[in-house]
Amino acid sequence: MPAATAAVRTPRARAAAPAALRRRIRARLAEQRVLVRSLIALRAQVAGSLFTRFGRCGKAGCACAEGRGHGPYYVLSRRSGGAGSFAYLGEERVEEARALLTRSRAFRKGLRRLKQVNQELVDLLKRYQAAGARQGARRLGLLGS
Repeated sequence: MPAATAAVRTPRARAAAPAALRRRIRARLAEQRVLVRSLIALRAQVAGSLFTRFGRCGKAGCACAEGRGHGPYYVLSRRSGGAGSFAYLGEERVEEARALLTRSRAFRKGLRRLKQVNQELVDLLKRYQAAGARQGARRLGLLGS
């Protein structure tokens, strides 16, 4: 017999393909649930950036003219509706702002991963549906075994 008969899938192998797809679908669904929970937990956040600035007063005898300047002043930079805005923060609020900015970055990263997982799920479900359609057609005798 020719070697091509070795490539013919047995009924057991055909059944394994949908089973493998089901396992992959369940794994993606589990990952999706974990991602959604983590995104919900990151609700309190601030998008933007935090930077430190030092100012110069312009007085002739001031040390800021030659040194690093007055400050540090902590500035939260944000963009809303296409327009930028700045807010000065007291030193006591800087760590809180950093934590909220970190949560915002984690949220955006989680959203990107969720989008990827959702696309993988759609692709897997399409493949699973196609495998089920082939199996149904075989049962009806529309396709060869």
